[in-house]
Amino acid sequence: MKHLSILLATIILTANSIFAQTTEIEKKELYPDKYTFEKAGDYQKKGEYEKAIWFYINLFPDNKTQVIEIVKNLATKLDTIDMSKFIKKSFTLYGTFDPAITSFDNGSPNMNMGKLKLKGAWGDELIQKISDPNKPLTSASEYNFRGLDKAKAGKFKEAIEDFDKAIEIKPTGQIYYNRGYSKSMVEDFNGAIQDYDKTIELEYRLANAYFERGYCKSVLNNPDGAIDDYTKAIDKNKDYADAYNNRGVIKLKQKDYKAAVKDFDKAIKIKPDYSSAYVNRGFTKKELNDIKGACKDWKKAAELGYEQANKLLKKYCE
Repeated sequence: MKHLSILLATIILTANSIFAQTTEIEKKELYPDKYTFEKAGDYQKKGEYEKAIWFYINLFPDNKTQVIEIVKNLATKLDTIDMSKFIKKSFTLYGTFDPAITSFDNGSPNMNMGKLKLKGAWGDELIQKISDPNKPLTSASEYNFRGLDKAKAGKFKEAIEDFDKAIEIKPTGQIYYNRGYSKSMVEDFNGAIQDYDKTIELEYRLANAYFERGYCKSVLNNPDGAIDDYTKAIDKNKDYADAYNNRGVIKLKQKDYKAAVKDFDKAIKIKPDYSSAYVNRGFTKKELNDIKGACKDWKKAAELGYEQANKLLKKYCE
């Protein structure tokens, strides 16, 4: 079963009744084109805390430090309220009928579960960030978010321990993906591949999972397996510049130069400032005896800030 945010468990039935009682003016205020701290503050001043929290959830991804501080202060003010439950309640009340999530066809709601889960994850992370650090963790979500914080700090072995705990409680594609990435960062590539296998089985971030598994296979000297995974990543995301570049590198090593050039061409078309792809294409052109073309690519890479390209220019182009 695919992972659902902990905020989604009771959302549908509760929100239906609330939405029916909401006027069109209120809906426009609750679901603006741009969420602002000013409007959230207005709701807070009027004691409409659920609406204020809804705004803070939407503001959270781009303003994490500020939102965390505000919500912590609000938790202090409302000291009789369990703020984690309060955040869940706010999301339950207002998440389902967010126009960014749900559209209507002849009165019937069509819900984008991906977007619903994304906003739910914002609320989950906010809950984790405002929680008492000394409080024992009990949920998979809490262990997962603490593991992510440790991974961001470069503490990958500690992060893996938290992801282990999360998987024991509730295995999801997201957590397997996070653990797989952390394992790759401590060079446990076989273990990472096993986690990416589970990620793919659970259909989480398929393009990224195939890409990361392909990278691990390339490190373990399985070029054909890596190419297969990079190709699958591209099938899931036609604009995956890194997948084209990495597949091109393997084809370069296999001396399939013309195919490699095509992959680097595609990576550069998608991402014109991709300095590594210019360097790699330059090497490939050199092997094809196109020194002029190679030097042109290395010059472009140098212009984009790739310092090693200057050494290549001096060695082959002067």
